[in-house]
Amino acid sequence: MTVAPRSNSSARSTARGRYIIRIAAIVHNAVRHDARVLKEAASLKARGHDVRLFGLTPDEADVFTLPNGIPVHLAHRDLSDVKPRIQREELPRGRESSIWTSFRTQGDLIFNEVRATFEPDIVHIHDHLALTAASQYKEAFNCPIIWDAHEIYEDLASIEDVRAVVNARIIHENVRHVDGFITLNQSIADFYSKKYPELPAAVLLPNAVERVAQTQYDGRLHRAAGLNPDQKILLFQGGYSPHRGIPALLEASHLLRSDWSLVFMGWGKLEEEIREHANDRADRAAGRARVAMVPSAPQDELLSWTAGASLGSIPYENTGLNHLYCSPNKLWEYPAAGVPILASDMPEMRLKIHQYSIGLTVDKELNPSEIATAVNSIGDDLLAEMKRNCGVYSAAENWHVYQERLLGLYLDIGRKKGLIKPKYRQVWDDVISRVKGA
Repeated sequence: MTVAPRSNSSARSTARGRYIIRIAAIVHNAVRHDARVLKEAASLKARGHDVRLFGLTPDEADVFTLPNGIPVHLAHRDLSDVKPRIQREELPRGRESSIWTSFRTQGDLIFNEVRATFEPDIVHIHDHLALTAASQYKEAFNCPIIWDAHEIYEDLASIEDVRAVVNARIIHENVRHVDGFITLNQSIADFYSKKYPELPAAVLLPNAVERVAQTQYDGRLHRAAGLNPDQKILLFQGGYSPHRGIPALLEASHLLRSDWSLVFMGWGKLEEEIREHANDRADRAAGRARVAMVPSAPQDELLSWTAGASLGSIPYENTGLNHLYCSPNKLWEYPAAGVPILASDMPEMRLKIHQYSIGLTVDKELNPSEIATAVNSIGDDLLAEMKRNCGVYSAAENWHVYQERLLGLYLDIGRKKGLIKPKYRQVWDDVISRVKGA
């Protein structure tokens, strides 16, 4: 494994006159497909900060550089010490000790990689697993910690009770080390504020996408699904996981008008169940399949595929607070492609959809008949109006807008901790501003 050199004081200057803070961004995965982590890191780097990403891989340890110049360090997820560690620490036997120790071990692996290769001014911990090493970062670097909670970890959909207990324990034992807190929306922020009052006030940073110009659809989704060009598509995009409303959609497909097709574009556990429906085309004419499947699309081509849909579905089931308060990537991806949304009536999704009139919601109990009725009742004029509204929404709600909250948090913490030394010109500008305001 190649070891990157430590940063030095000269790295704090930049030709554009920006400030540089050395940032270790910590995540428990292999980084490449974590859109939120990559967007945040790119925004921080673009403002002149020295950003390094640290994660875990089941394969051999690796060091590489992203196309935008951000170094990535992946430690090997070696869990061979979990059982011996349980014995050394004389922990009770059972699954809770096993999960607890596994998470701490993984947190330690990433911490050791950071300590060996970098000296951060701020540590940015994504999700909860790596939060287990929060005290070690504090002791080793005497630095502020930003915690970025992507979900409600103790109430995930279908989470087993023992894992929920461990997740809550991790947060409870480490919130005192957190100097800055980021999460997705107000509902999740309210949960954490009530459950963990020691946390700083939340900075809300949704999973918005980069603003892109809506391009002319080239027909690729219809061709891949074997559909006529005029066929309307209700699209499910993403992981075929339990509790995402897939059974309700499949049942609703039998009640859709013949000019509508349900198309799945993704991967996951429920693929065979979907394929059974896709293979049954006996009651539909050619080019108007009731259900169709296409492979998942590369991230850089995703919106070009999505643009072929008439409606994009987010039918999450009401299983746990994490789903109830969700505001997933698709809440921004669909409108960015000019596609209105059909979603479960969850509070955060309902808020955006109704505020901008970019779609419709159905009861969170996901009655297949209600879903089909909602889709069948949408006329072309309403679809066109919602599509236009998607453009308004994407202009107002995109990553370029929200990234300022992230950058502002770093500026605030950097100033409080004495990490940011303003240039003389900026000092002078501040003085003039105060004099004029006096």
